[in-house]
Amino acid sequence: MSRSFFAVLRDGKRYADKWPHHSVVAAMAESRIIPITRKAISWTPGIAVLNAALTWQFMPQEQLAPGLMLSLIMLSLPLQGLYWLGWRSRQPLKPMLRNWYKELRDKLRKQGVECQPQGEKGPEYMDLAIILRKALETLPPEEH
Repeated sequence: MSRSFFAVLRDGKRYADKWPHHSVVAAMAESRIIPITRKAISWTPGIAVLNAALTWQFMPQEQLAPGLMLSLIMLSLPLQGLYWLGWRSRQPLKPMLRNWYKELRDKLRKQGVECQPQGEKGPEYMDLAIILRKALETLPPEEH
């Protein structure tokens, strides 16, 4: 089933909010993409407007269209990051990560922490983010 563009962006925002900022997951791609996307959300609109204004003011008429297109491309960069995160959040986990997910879920259940059900086809990256956040909050560091 295909999801709408805005639903994927919404999932990307939720995934970025759920993903823990911790050294346990520092090697995963999300730990690099999420901070870059957050910086892009805050900085690129201003840079794009500044680029458009400077192009309008100081460049010859022939350079106006490429300068404005560059500003539009800059504005799309945060959307690309959120879209990738939303797409990734619904991907099934790789076998090694699936085993880690199940170990953490079992440890949390032994501690009495309620875990939400996983995706329809097995655990997804969003499920891993939720379990990781709960595990980092409740389990002692040697059990992560």
